[in-house]
Amino acid sequence: MAFILKRLAPSALLAALALLPAGPAAAAGKLVEETVDVPRATRVPLTLAFGKSAIFALESQNDPKPADVEDAKAKDPKDSTWVLLRFLYRNDGWTKQKVKIRALLLDDSGGVLADSGRGATLDKQQKEDTVSFPMKVKTLDWGSAAKMKLLVTFLE
Repeated sequence: MAFILKRLAPSALLAALALLPAGPAAAAGKLVEETVDVPRATRVPLTLAFGKSAIFALESQNDPKPADVEDAKAKDPKDSTWVLLRFLYRNDGWTKQKVKIRALLLDDSGGVLADSGRGATLDKQQKEDTVSFPMKVKTLDWGSAAKMKLLVTFLE
């Protein structure tokens, strides 16, 4: 009997240790929000920052022009396009910074017209780089959009 207990002791110890908490919980990230003008013709400045990382500007590409909006009104109100949202960032830290970015296109009353997002990594020691993702938008909605709400979660 003692022989069996000696052989089982290491396994029992490992099982008991597995049931204990794994130490302190991981450090929490930071959620940063900002509501800005829709980036139609110009770059929009941002103040989304955490630690040594900052997302400092937003621009759009392939966005519907006023003529496209008028054409959609006349011919196809359900017409949509993929707008590329490009976020410019800097990371002065010596480690990569993980982020989750979400963009909401809003109308005058705060209603959501379009929603898109993605996770990304902000590379270390970058003075200026980009993170981009597409947002599918109805052409008429892009023309009537009032603001864009940005939610960025900086993860540890």
